[in-house]
Amino acid sequence: MAVAPDPRFNPFFLLTGVTFVSFASGFGVCLFNLDTVNECVDVANSWVGVFQAMGDHLIAWAFAIVHAAFHR
Repeated sequence: MAVAPDPRFNPFFLLTGVTFVSFASGFGVCLFNLDTVNECVDVANSWVGVFQAMGDHLIAWAFAIVHAAFHR
């Protein structure tokens, strides 16, 4: 009998899946063709700002959560 996964993890799995698919679709250019490495580097460079902004947002969110928790 299979055990149903905890429904609280559904957003995690959804975010992980969407991230993997979007990341893999951009790098599909150079996965098996080494002649297109320059295009792969261009795609990677285009994602640097996106990941940096996402990381900055997550850090700010964590600080806000901790700040709110200590002021309760």
